[in-house]
Formats: sequence, C-alpha cells, structure tokens
Amino acid sequence: MTTNGSPRNEESAYAAYRARFEQHFGARDAGAFVKFNRHMVQFLSATDFSARLTTYLEWRTECEKALKSGATISDVLVMEFEEAAAWIAITAPNMLRMFDGEFGDPAIALGTLAPDL
Repeated sequence: MTTNGSPRNEESAYAAYRARFEQHFGARDAGAFVKFNRHMVQFLSATDFSARLTTYLEWRTECEKALKSGATISDVLVMEFEEAAAWIAITAPNMLRMFDGEFGDPAIALGTLAPDL
C-alpha cells in the first residue's frame, strides 16, 4: 500500500528507481556500491528494492505525522528518513517543505510521478 492507501505497483516503482539510479550513476550491476549524497548505498535488486521502498514509505509517514501534529522532529528521525530516501535514489526533501510536492511525494518513489530534476 502507498501512504494514501492505494495499492502500489512494484514493477513501475522499481522501473522508476532504476531510471533514477542510472541517471545518477549509469548502469551498474545489482549490489554495486555508490555514494548518494552522504550515504553509501547499493544498486538494489527488485526484491531488495521492495523492502527499501517499504522502509522509505514508513519513515515518510512518521515524518508527516510529526509535522502534522506539531511535534519536534529529532535529528535521528531526519537522518533515518534521509538514508531511507538515499537507498531508493531519492534526495530527501527539506523537511519544512516536505509535503509541498517536492521529492518527498511518495508518487515519485512509486514511479507514478516524475521528479523535477
């Protein structure tokens, strides 16, 4: 499921991830390490990507809950979210503008919306 409750399309999400990854790093074999912003990540197989996408969506949901409730967002939460985003080849958004349609939009991670690069 996506953050809005609709079913996610694993195939299109993985295709979008591959395109983002290849745009940044060129063609790589599964398991190849690269540095994405501050994080060392691997080019993921479809199976590994699914788990990382789930992690990203969970951290994004936690960040959204914190922002909507007016809670203070800890550095740990921000760092975990940034790393989860890096694993799926997305630059984590500015937390203050996260839900204004920039890279924090889950539609980009799911491959249903192209990011403005």
